[in-house]
Amino acid sequence: MHRLPNDHSESTLAVKGLTVRYPRAALSVLRDVDLRVDPGEVVGLTGRSGAGKTSLLHSVSGLIPWLTPASISGEVLIDGDAVSELDPGQRAHLVATCLDRPESQLFLATVRQEIDASRRLYGGGAFVDRVVSAFGLDPFLDRRVTELSSGERQRVALTVALAGCPRPCILDEPTTHLDPDAEGVLAQLLDEVGSHGSSVVLTEQAGWRLGGAVNRWCEVTRGGLVERGEAPTAPRIAPPEHVPGDRSVVSCRGLTVSQGDRVLIGDIDLDLHEGEIVALSGPNGSGKSTLAKVLAGLHAADGGELSESHRTGLMFPEAELQLFASTVASEVSAAGSKMEERARILRRHRLDHLAARAPWTLSRGEQQRLVHAALDLLRPEVMIVDEPTQGLDADDLIAFIELIHRRSAKGRTYLVISHRPEVAAAAHRHFEVREQRLVELSR
Repeated sequence: MHRLPNDHSESTLAVKGLTVRYPRAALSVLRDVDLRVDPGEVVGLTGRSGAGKTSLLHSVSGLIPWLTPASISGEVLIDGDAVSELDPGQRAHLVATCLDRPESQLFLATVRQEIDASRRLYGGGAFVDRVVSAFGLDPFLDRRVTELSSGERQRVALTVALAGCPRPCILDEPTTHLDPDAEGVLAQLLDEVGSHGSSVVLTEQAGWRLGGAVNRWCEVTRGGLVERGEAPTAPRIAPPEHVPGDRSVVSCRGLTVSQGDRVLIGDIDLDLHEGEIVALSGPNGSGKSTLAKVLAGLHAADGGELSESHRTGLMFPEAELQLFASTVASEVSAAGSKMEERARILRRHRLDHLAARAPWTLSRGEQQRLVHAALDLLRPEVMIVDEPTQGLDADDLIAFIELIHRRSAKGRTYLVISHRPEVAAAAHRHFEVREQRLVELSR
């Protein structure tokens, strides 16, 4: 009979000989991987998008192969006891997990219900209260999860996972959607869960955002795992070289954006010009994504005037909401362009080798690139991209910036919503939402 660990305090997490191969894949995404994370240790995983980082975490949590079909061999152990035969529900009592898509693991109506459920699962006490307070969730406890912004949902999902301390904890791209203040809170909490004896393994493309909270870094590359020794560094991003045109393609006067009876941003005066790149940042829940939907015509404004003279494309922060076809090639074919152009756009977005794959099998970064490629083919005069850097490694981020520089130099206007200062550096102008107002920041 399979024996479970009896003591969940200060548990060592170990992976031995892990090999993962997806159906119809030519090669295994992971081959004979070993990883040990001792109590109190925080280990970060980095690597190119699609390298297998999420596959490694999903194998630890049991999502592979129980929910995601794959051939898998090797062992996952907690304090030397193998849990490889347990399904995800059984492992949930032993290993706390935060997925890279918070909406995929939040099922209850309100924030309070989600946190209370985590208390019952893990028997959490004072430390759960500490995490709730640190992430500033007290005012949201009775809000419906569906009414939260992406960043607010991410904080809830992280709270639910960190409630498992001192059990081993796995976090997939935990800074996704978080504003700079929440990033600092997460870094502090990682120190604290380590001091409580949790063994933490996380994936993070933007490792520089976590400061010294990660003890050591490993890189997933060519199916294996190698010690990196240092955190990934932020890429150097150059500002655009071209000067935007004088013609306004989007104009707002006194615009008000609300959610329910709550005003998010009011009295917005904003002009986006032909060929201009504008960055937009602000705290989680401040209304950035709602404003994007208003500008794209998907959400009604609550006051003021909005004038648009060109077609607008909108890239959601949840890439999977904009993927509908059975293969990557079919996804770009839906744009109705010629075969030669489709092949060129797949190469440009580093997706040509994935043409036969189903979009739902791609990594988060690959899905982001696919949505951008499909929208790119539609040639909108105005492109609004909401948190486009999710899952993108440094090289992919540079390629994305270079692409929007080329497109904007030819006349396309971009509004890029992101918490990342690297993105703001790539723009002509940078606005921030502050206390329900849109404020332009000096360069």
